Amino acid sequence: MELAINPSKIISPLCYSVLRLEPYTNCAYSCLYCYARWYRGGRIKPRPRAIGMFAKIAKKLDLKIPFRLATLSDPLQDIEENAKVSYKLMRIAKENEIPIILSTKSDRIAKNPWKSLIEEMAKDGLVVVQVSISSLERNDLEPRAPHPQNRIEALEIIDAPKILRLQPLIPNYSFRNAEEFVERVKDVADQITTEPLRIEKGEIEFYNKFWSRWTHYSFEGELLKADCYEILEELSVACRKYGLDFGLCKEGYFHLETANCCGLHMIECKLRPTLREVYKILLERKEIDVNDLKFEGYLFGERLSELPRAIRKALRFHEKLFLKCLRDNSCLSHLTPLIRFEDGKLKLISSDQNQPSEL
Repeated sequence: MELAINPSKIISPLCYSVLRLEPYTNCAYSCLYCYARWYRGGRIKPRPRAIGMFAKIAKKLDLKIPFRLATLSDPLQDIEENAKVSYKLMRIAKENEIPIILSTKSDRIAKNPWKSLIEEMAKDGLVVVQVSISSLERNDLEPRAPHPQNRIEALEIIDAPKILRLQPLIPNYSFRNAEEFVERVKDVADQITTEPLRIEKGEIEFYNKFWSRWTHYSFEGELLKADCYEILEELSVACRKYGLDFGLCKEGYFHLETANCCGLHMIECKLRPTLREVYKILLERKEIDVNDLKFEGYLFGERLSELPRAIRKALRFHEKLFLKCLRDNSCLSHLTPLIRFEDGKLKLISSDQNQPSEL
């Protein structure tokens, strides 16, 4: 799908933002751990087609539905200096009042014309800026990206809703102490979102020098992720202590979160429902017939009929798979330890750790 992430058993039940804008064909940063390298290839070239496609869709959209900029390459890598495809996409978003999740490792967010446009969009509630790091000091796994401190300084000076994205979290590499890490960045951003490292099986020997506990990420078992619940819990506690929101990317530990992972609570937009909404319902009702689920105010069911065909079609594919996963206990167990499907009902799993979140 050109303007949407393909449906999957992980993305469809867990991600609010499945619509995307891809300004470039590849990424010059070439981070060693980058999962997007499995989906792209070839020379780095602008994708001017993305501008025309988005402009056409943007004029037809009456609802504020967020788009990710971007998912398969950094939107503000060096080629953007001259090509400015991302800048043009953001201008279209501003003119048509479409929210953007700007995800980058670049410090170009603090340079004009990007900085001024970001801040103009922020005044209208149309942008959330996410800057990713894997460590505050180390840059050896992403040597072509700006140094982490440059990214931190750039994020700090822009006036917009801001997320510091610890992506990936590599235990014993990203930091040694979770609270110390949060204390150091508490004045930089409004939220910390984290995503533990995901690797292919063949890479495990390299990363075992940092961490030795791994669990299956993909349903097929080919991709692994760092099994580090205790570190995620420490980060959650530290963020609460220092007044930062905390989100997790596709982890299913909703009780640790105080905000959605993309920071979409900081802007005005319409969202598709995810397992987080099911979890919130179950906090009140403990169990519910899956056929009785209602997602008032969300992009769901007949509400999708209002959307342009390309967007409607993509969201319906994701919705269909989301609902299918709700009826598959083996799938649910893989996605979250907090919800089960039994005898036609979704049930909340009791746990001392399962405390109400502030989503």
